[in-house]
Amino acid sequence: MFFFSLDPDVISWSYLLQFVVLAPLAVQVLKSSNQRWHEAIDLKSVPAKTLTLWTLIWLAFWSIAALLYWLLPHTPDPFLLAMNGTRHIGLTITSLLVAALFEEIIFRACGFRLWRHTRLGLYGTLLLTSLLFTLIHIQQYSWHLLLFMFCLGML
Repeated sequence: MFFFSLDPDVISWSYLLQFVVLAPLAVQVLKSSNQRWHEAIDLKSVPAKTLTLWTLIWLAFWSIAALLYWLLPHTPDPFLLAMNGTRHIGLTITSLLVAALFEEIIFRACGFRLWRHTRLGLYGTLLLTSLLFTLIHIQQYSWHLLLFMFCLGML
């Protein structure tokens, strides 16, 4: 098993280092002479009917996930326990902004850009990016939350 530090300073600096090193690579992947950035991440307007449908699916998913989390026995995650109540400003900024934005850029924008139009297609790309996203969090969370993250990524 890999070493994972629960020290807020280590987590903050590792997030920032990953962002500084990998963000320029992500920008290069997203650059294309025949596409604008919003086309690369497939940012399009969504009809109200489709948005309503997916909002209802999302709400149903959250409801079922919350019910299962409440019903199934589980132990608290050491990572979440260590982070609970922390007032470390660097960790807060990197966790809420840098890590979240970076993960979306890497897995949704770059992942989709690289794999969407291959033999994987849409569903294979969704499966692969959700699996990779889940795997990078494997030491932070219990299998309950990992399964939840994977399923949420598939939405």
